[in-house]
Amino acid sequence: MNPIKVVKRDGVKEPFDPAKITQVVNAAGLDFAQAQIVSDRVVAWVKKQKVPEISSLQIRDQITVVLETVDKQVANFFRWYQKTKDKPQ
Repeated sequence: MNPIKVVKRDGVKEPFDPAKITQVVNAAGLDFAQAQIVSDRVVAWVKKQKVPEISSLQIRDQITVVLETVDKQVANFFRWYQKTKDKPQ
C-alpha cells in the first residue's frame, strides 16, 4: 500500500508524518506522553479513512476533536492558534 499523502492548503502534497502531530500538540501544551496519545488516535482515524490523500485541514480538525477529549484547555489554545495563523498578514 502506498503511503498516505497530505494535501496542504497551497496544493502541495507531502507524505503523512505522524511525528508532526506529536510535535504540534506538544508545542500546544501537552506533555510528550499525551501528545503521543493524540497522535496515535489521529493516525488511527486517518488510516480508517482508507484514502490515498487527505487534506491538512481534515487532519487539523481531527486533532481538535481528539484534543477535546484529552485536554480542553490545550484544545482551546490549539484552536486559537490555528485561527490566528490563518489570518492574512
